[in-house]
Amino acid sequence: MAFGGAAQLKAVTNAVGRFNQKYPNAKVEIAIDPISNGWGDYVTRVLSQFNANNAYDVYGTAIETFRTFETRNLFIPLDDYIAGHASFSDFAPALFKYASYKDKTYFIPIGWNNIMINYNRKLFRDAGVELPKAGWTWDDFRAVARKLTVRDAAGNVTQFGYEVPNQFFFVQPWFFSNGTSVLNADWTASNMLDPKVSESLQFLYDLIHVDKVSPIPGKDTMDNQFMAGQVAMISRGHWIVENAKAAHLDLDVAIPPAKVNDVTVIGFGGYGVARTSKNPELAKELIGELTSFETQKEEGEAGGGVPGRKSAAETPDFLAYPPSAALYYQTLPHTLPVPSPANFQEVEKIFIRNYVAMMSGEVSIAEGVKRADQELNESFKRLAARQSR
Repeated sequence: MAFGGAAQLKAVTNAVGRFNQKYPNAKVEIAIDPISNGWGDYVTRVLSQFNANNAYDVYGTAIETFRTFETRNLFIPLDDYIAGHASFSDFAPALFKYASYKDKTYFIPIGWNNIMINYNRKLFRDAGVELPKAGWTWDDFRAVARKLTVRDAAGNVTQFGYEVPNQFFFVQPWFFSNGTSVLNADWTASNMLDPKVSESLQFLYDLIHVDKVSPIPGKDTMDNQFMAGQVAMISRGHWIVENAKAAHLDLDVAIPPAKVNDVTVIGFGGYGVARTSKNPELAKELIGELTSFETQKEEGEAGGGVPGRKSAAETPDFLAYPPSAALYYQTLPHTLPVPSPANFQEVEKIFIRNYVAMMSGEVSIAEGVKRADQELNESFKRLAARQSR
């Protein structure tokens, strides 16, 4: 079972076609989950399949779920298969590091996304604003967002300079670039009381309420408004390229602005073999085709994510759009994985609920971080209790 949309289904189908040329007697059933309701629902679906003894042999999933599945021992280590295939040296070692747990690798990386500042070049030109350059700072970003915010004669905003993110993954660069994180380093406790977390939240709050360059984060993202030229900058990954192409958007990307560094967040997918598979060796060979250059090239050029294989991220078609597409891979050494503990579903919900309350002014930053800290640590205590049984 894989995840994604029509482009990913097409690439997976083509990969299975190549696999069947080598193994004509192997019957492969393809299922794809669009992840419409987030990774929490996907985890629930996968766990129910294992509990009902009807799990697939191969799963495509994302880093947000890795720790949940690894701690339940649902997948087999793939280290021997990886070591036996030299072509995996084409992947950045960091991807395999992030796909490992207790020194064993359970997933082979596929497409990945690091959050970048995606911007509409036309709106920059219309406002006479210089395009972002490497090394820009939070203060630079704030000044640019102000210049790109347009109001009508009545003072109503007709074009926002930026969309303050409404999702856990999208907002992480604002913490990482300030040298902090909402969780501790090994994802076992809250780090919400770090003053740098409050500083990052205050910066985002001020963009909304002081500079008024962004609306309060709502339930829905503002992708459609960005594509329509009503928002100048948004924090997203490579996945928006497909829609930007269709909208003929004059899109480019920039490294997120720095406070103390230029570190951004990375999330990625990977394929693993279910421990319940009756044909694990054949399942590994199927993963080999699903992670081949041909499949990675097709998925990358369709805009689903940056290919795990560096060679597939260097093709002329991939680098043609957006103009600074080379930045995706160049920034990989300056990334940290999205915090993804085994209780990720709870962590994400707790953070977002309190984050939106703070961004809306429903609670102060000081009160919000205390509430989130308490709820997160209670969740980690419940996780520790479950894992000790």
